Amino acid sequence: MKELSWIALAVAVIVVLAMLTKTWEPFALEFVDSTNMQRTDANKDSSYAQVTNNVKPPSDLGIPAVTGIETPFRVNLFNSFVPT
Repeated sequence: MKELSWIALAVAVIVVLAMLTKTWEPFALEFVDSTNMQRTDANKDSSYAQVTNNVKPPSDLGIPAVTGIETPFRVNLFNSFVPT
């Protein structure tokens, strides 16, 4: 009788796991970003092509010049300064 309870418990765990994993929904294809895969396919023949997503900030943002000492750190697109 003890072995039967272990078998019933194992079957119950398997059924619960099957029900939980069955309810997962896949991503909708219109929300999946495939631009990296397209870039990889475009450069698959040449290992020398280097593409980065580095963006240089425009110089005419209307922000006054920062006074202070420039640090080697960056915040998003901008160099970090220590005020003096």
